[in-house]
Amino acid sequence: MVLKPTLSASRAGLTGHLRQILTGAAALLMLPVAPHAHAQMQQSANGVQVHAGSDTAIIELAGRNLVHVHVLPGGQESPRALVLDPNPTVPDLKSIGGSIQLADATHAVLDAPAVRVRVDTSHGAAIDFCDPENHCLRLDDVFSAATRDELPLELDHAQSLYGMRGLELLDSGRDLTRNQGAIVAAGVQGDGGAPFFFTNHLGVLVDASSGTFKATGPSVRFSGSGRKDLEFYVAFGPPMTVVSAMVKLSGLPPMPPKWTLGFINSQWGTDEADLKKIVAEYRQKQIPLDGFILDFDWKAWGEDNYGEWRWNSTTGAGAAGPDKFPDGASGAFALDLAKQGVKLSGILKPRILLSPEGAPTARTEAAAYADAHNLWFPDEAQQDDYFTKRMARNLNFDLAETRRWFWEHLKPAFQAGMAGWWNDEADSSSVSSASNLQFLNMARMLYDGQRSVADQRVWSLNRTYFLGSNRYGYAVWSGDIDSGFPSMAYQRRRMLAAMDLGASHWSMDTGGFHGHPTPENYARWMEFAAWVPIDRVHGDFGEKRQPWMYGPVAEAAATQAIKTRYALLPYLYSYEHGDHLTGIGVVRPMFWMFPDDEEASRLDSQWMFGDAFLVSPVVTPGVTKQRVYLPAGMWHDFSSGQQIEGNRWYDAPVNAQTWGDTPVFVRDGSIIASQEPQQYAGERPVDEVTLDVFPAARNAEFTYYDDDGVSYRYEAGGYFEQGISVQQNKFGTQLHFATASGTLKPALTHYVVRVHQHARKVTLDGRTLATAPAATTQGDNTWRAGTDKYGDVTVFRVPAGTKLDVTIH
Repeated sequence: MVLKPTLSASRAGLTGHLRQILTGAAALLMLPVAPHAHAQMQQSANGVQVHAGSDTAIIELAGRNLVHVHVLPGGQESPRALVLDPNPTVPDLKSIGGSIQLADATHAVLDAPAVRVRVDTSHGAAIDFCDPENHCLRLDDVFSAATRDELPLELDHAQSLYGMRGLELLDSGRDLTRNQGAIVAAGVQGDGGAPFFFTNHLGVLVDASSGTFKATGPSVRFSGSGRKDLEFYVAFGPPMTVVSAMVKLSGLPPMPPKWTLGFINSQWGTDEADLKKIVAEYRQKQIPLDGFILDFDWKAWGEDNYGEWRWNSTTGAGAAGPDKFPDGASGAFALDLAKQGVKLSGILKPRILLSPEGAPTARTEAAAYADAHNLWFPDEAQQDDYFTKRMARNLNFDLAETRRWFWEHLKPAFQAGMAGWWNDEADSSSVSSASNLQFLNMARMLYDGQRSVADQRVWSLNRTYFLGSNRYGYAVWSGDIDSGFPSMAYQRRRMLAAMDLGASHWSMDTGGFHGHPTPENYARWMEFAAWVPIDRVHGDFGEKRQPWMYGPVAEAAATQAIKTRYALLPYLYSYEHGDHLTGIGVVRPMFWMFPDDEEASRLDSQWMFGDAFLVSPVVTPGVTKQRVYLPAGMWHDFSSGQQIEGNRWYDAPVNAQTWGDTPVFVRDGSIIASQEPQQYAGERPVDEVTLDVFPAARNAEFTYYDDDGVSYRYEAGGYFEQGISVQQNKFGTQLHFATASGTLKPALTHYVVRVHQHARKVTLDGRTLATAPAATTQGDNTWRAGTDKYGDVTVFRVPAGTKLDVTIH
């Protein structure tokens, strides 16, 4: 019999939903006790409950492809870990197209479009999860799992497992798979962890802030969640669908400040005068720059009275390098740079000094407060601060009082112009929950604090990652890596492993932190960095990573790479909005997009950059060709325009003298938005965006997006968004522009559309457009034919924001 639910799903979050179920606030159907398991099964709003004595298991549909399971020994619920979004949206059964069928006292079936769940309580409480293609997962006894603090799952066959853990600082040879399982920990130096695994067809997320996956063949077991009750989700679909579901459950990233998509220079060992000279040279050389990140230098580190929080604009006792930024505290320095389009970020440490200089038995004002309120990180001794050679101790950012107090003293630095933050050295080799969440909680402190006083977007760069961080404006970098080609090559794999954890905002110390790169190493690394989520350079104390420091050939190659990125800012920012909506960023491992291509699935040396670009950076010195795998379809060399048929390996030529080319390929069935490069994001209003369209038989979609790039007004509709699609069929190439949404009135007025194919006629909403001579300025109602590096091209200009249908015959 099919029974319609009598409860409406709570939209106040899963905790409220659970309370409603357990209190029996609505009438539920109670079926007889199962003969062997002594269990009772009853229908709930989105699924069923199973009761065995005082224990309860809730199995419910949470989406079209998603199942939620919560087992409560003794009916007791423990607090959730920080992994899951504290304010989830719980869909009702009708909205996900679900149904619930209770066949008898011991069997139930939950159906949604992309998942079927069978619950069998005839012997224990077994759950089978399957998708329409019969990819399945089984849990033999949900109550036994909760009692043993172990989640034993059986896949339908042994297969590659992904997620769980990132890659460590030094290359141990591990690839992207985690087929033996992994310890779930944030780790150190650019590592990361997430309590979920996924295959090419499904994924499982456990609510836990630590734990261990162990896998043998088709068996996958998770233990050590730290919760008395057991809560997990199962999602079905290809990799991108599953990763998106996992990130949505943990909290989607807010839109980042637009400037963080530009080029960022980090440096340790600078002062106000030096930094002004560096910025002036960027501008004089016309090398785009959006941000400058400051190391220890910006702080009055070592001064008492909260010097660790303050601009280094004083000469107090104990300061490690006094008065390096005399105009920092007043805000004049940040204001001067902002006028030149450069935003400042500053480093933060989780530790504070314990004693004033020369008084080891005394307490600094900050340390005395931490003593009085017990704000110290648990089970950790004091340590030597290598910068001042005095004793220091880490704070515990899991505590609400630590976060409140720390922000209160940091707020003046924000008000003096700090636009971003760099959280460093909060990582630990411990696998405890506290260690895993320390960076997350530092970012949480910044996000909650800054949003409480300003409408300026929050952004922090952190040295490890744990799932759940994304919702706090979080980015991660790969730690203090070495210079040199081998280290650079390894960063490809580390980045892709981070993507498998949901860490879509990834960065690295381009050029390497330790050591000094050769000019060729620097040039090739800068080209690599132009095709990652955050483009940033950094080095050890005294190292400078500006392009002109490495000779004219490297400078030219680096400058061109940066300008290419700035030309693609409309494409990048549109994909950032996609990340905000789905949790899928611009960088995608090959197997995410080509899960059925065995050759692509093994690759960790190249990736997709959005839907359009395939990127394979040069990571070997002196080479004249780069071996690249192109999946099925037609591809276009982004540098030369050459067409290459895919489903094969291709030796891409590269220049060993100029270092000025990166193997990048455009996929047929793509739409690429670009603009004229600027010296920084927002230097000039953009009234015209170019759309390069590479049509194919498959439908290609691109959503152009823009907002003010600074505030959270997009949350209330302050944005401009327009869907664009293209497909070839028997009528020709058909381009569709949807009506724009959002309340923002952008500077954008027109798209210049370049469709890379031959045309004999172009129609706009059924009207035939006139052809325009190549030498004339093109209006809205004309088109022209021409050629470019890709071959034939059809060019026309259309108003932005308007619903339009264009056919190229």
